[in-house]
Amino acid sequence: MVEYFRLADCAPGYDHGGLVRMLRKCCAALAAMLTAAALSAAPERPDILFVLIDSLKASHVGCYGYQRDTTPNLDRFAAAEAIRFETAIPGGSWTQPAVMTLFTSLPADEHMRVLPGLAHDSGAVTLAQVLRDAGYQTVGITANAMTNRRYGYAKGFDLWDDYSMTVPPDAGLERISSGYARGEVLTRAGIAKLKRRNPDKPLFLFLFYMDPHWDFKPPAPYDMKFSSTGLGPIRNAWRIDADKATPEIRRRTVDAYDGEIAYCDHAVSNLLAEVARTPRWNDTIVVVMGDHGESFWERGFTGHGNHLHDEELKVPLMIRVPAGAARIRPGTVVRGQVGGIDVAPTVLDLAGVPVPPSWKGRSLRGAMESGESGGRPVVTETRIRAGLWQRGVRTDRYKVVAVGDFDAPSEAYDLVADPGETNNLVRTGVPLPPGAAALVPLLKPAAGKGE
Repeated sequence: MVEYFRLADCAPGYDHGGLVRMLRKCCAALAAMLTAAALSAAPERPDILFVLIDSLKASHVGCYGYQRDTTPNLDRFAAAEAIRFETAIPGGSWTQPAVMTLFTSLPADEHMRVLPGLAHDSGAVTLAQVLRDAGYQTVGITANAMTNRRYGYAKGFDLWDDYSMTVPPDAGLERISSGYARGEVLTRAGIAKLKRRNPDKPLFLFLFYMDPHWDFKPPAPYDMKFSSTGLGPIRNAWRIDADKATPEIRRRTVDAYDGEIAYCDHAVSNLLAEVARTPRWNDTIVVVMGDHGESFWERGFTGHGNHLHDEELKVPLMIRVPAGAARIRPGTVVRGQVGGIDVAPTVLDLAGVPVPPSWKGRSLRGAMESGESGGRPVVTETRIRAGLWQRGVRTDRYKVVAVGDFDAPSEAYDLVADPGETNNLVRTGVPLPPGAAALVPLLKPAAGKGE
């Protein structure tokens, strides 16, 4: 027979309060042990941390060859923990199409999240939806109003925090570009969600940092970290026309952009350090990526979404796999082009979750093992520059772009001979090289889409 202990049974004068305090300490210690055991043993699939950084172009990241020390923490992460992809091309040159391609593994002409005022395909299967169905707790935190729930980005997330981190999407571009939550705020929110996770489920945690997006106003000391003029940032530089952008304005704008990147690198490193201290770190997939690039008057424009040249397209991509993954070595650099469309299938493959048949991307696991991607064509687009619908197809060697009329390209470039994309082959009057001509049929959008 079980006998129950009662404080009243103790001898008179017994220190009941001391016993209670001792029992409470024992219970707290036992609870901590059980929580740690649950975190390390209960979920059978790996945790997934997806860090997306707005407007982070690859050419301003240290491990991609930039001379300034903008990303010391991400550089160390890429060298020691992750696989780095040499050339990553998103599904669009601005946020909405690029991020929806990341979530749905569909090109923009199929998911149709291309402009705030246009309806998208609400039936498209998202990464969070698949992971939730596979037993994951799915949490997303975004500082970008263009990924508000009204645009369909919350699909599949148990929690999608898009209001406490930013201003409403109808507040106007100027407020959106200055009213977003800073990186450290986002990091603290992510850590709080991490500490309150469901210990019985694997976790998918998505965080979208906004800091390198214009208007560039890095906090001290990052506001002067790269100052080449001794002067601070210029307000609303993105509104300055090319003919009024003096050399000083251009230098100060790039200095401030680099300061924003350095600040965001610091904020993300604090998040990664906290995750690394959890019992699940060895069973955690980490993705770090830019959503699109940024222009600095190279072709008369600043910002993004203007065109489909590489300054607005090429982004960093780093993927960390769980410890012990066969044939994948941290520090590997994958040569050749990959697409944002391939990221979600890769995450599912690494997590052991089946990939939906409707998705158009492919897993990059093989490329991570071999160090070579194969460089298949990537389709990308934008529609926000004066309403012009631009579609492009890119390979490691060639790029073709069409505006409105997708039967023939308006631009074509040999990216090996002309990496700056200054010699438009369409204007030479001679037939396109076979490798470029083979891409032209891919310019056509999906039938019945995008009308």
